Amino acid sequence: MLKCSFCGKESEEVIRIAIDKDYDRLTVKHDVKYACPECSKKKEEEKKTIKN
Repeated sequence: MLKCSFCGKESEEVIRIAIDKDYDRLTVKHDVKYACPECSKKKEEEKKTIKN
């Protein structure tokens, strides 16, 4: 089992996500965070709100 970095719930599936609008995965070192499907969906909705 894997653990969600956001809610702490154990899940068989996690997704690595970027939550910063200025995320630069090639040149800036970042803490790796993984989200369960529920938290991933929530973070994607938050990203849509930030972009608008």
